[in-house]
Amino acid sequence: MVPYTPELVLPLEPGVTLSFPFPRIATTILVVDDERISRRLAYRILSEEGYRVLEAESAPEALDVLSKARGRVDLLILDIVMADCDGVQLGHLVLEEWPDQRILYMSAHPAEVLVRHGLESLDVPFLAKPYSRDEALAKVAETLNRRRTSEADVPAERKQPRPTQR
Repeated sequence: MVPYTPELVLPLEPGVTLSFPFPRIATTILVVDDERISRRLAYRILSEEGYRVLEAESAPEALDVLSKARGRVDLLILDIVMADCDGVQLGHLVLEEWPDQRILYMSAHPAEVLVRHGLESLDVPFLAKPYSRDEALAKVAETLNRRRTSEADVPAERKQPRPTQR
């Protein structure tokens, strides 16, 4: 599958054009982070690139936004270590309710801390903080183009077959 990367070309003068890429129309991203400055940085980078960006500072707020959006959030960016919740646990809750939701995890913490928070595999989309604009945009594009096919993307509770009802 070829990633969708259209370009907007604006004529300036005869023979001169200005070209810059932009994401597909109505790509919505929800950024969940308890640190306001981190949310605002992500908001700025993503909105300047043309994404529609929503913000939440807690798990309840994120779940409320997702519920009200009714499946129209293309990507959820979750900080793993937050004061009031665990981002990996929130990711599991989200995937139970919306199994096709794409999630990009992010953190400034070392791998040992991430494992304690339940991120047992780095096979999931992950963005290390601090990140550059290019790193963030590349990881967002990669995650948007990724299909959830890895066992690591599925919460542990859903990996076991469901019991058959009699």
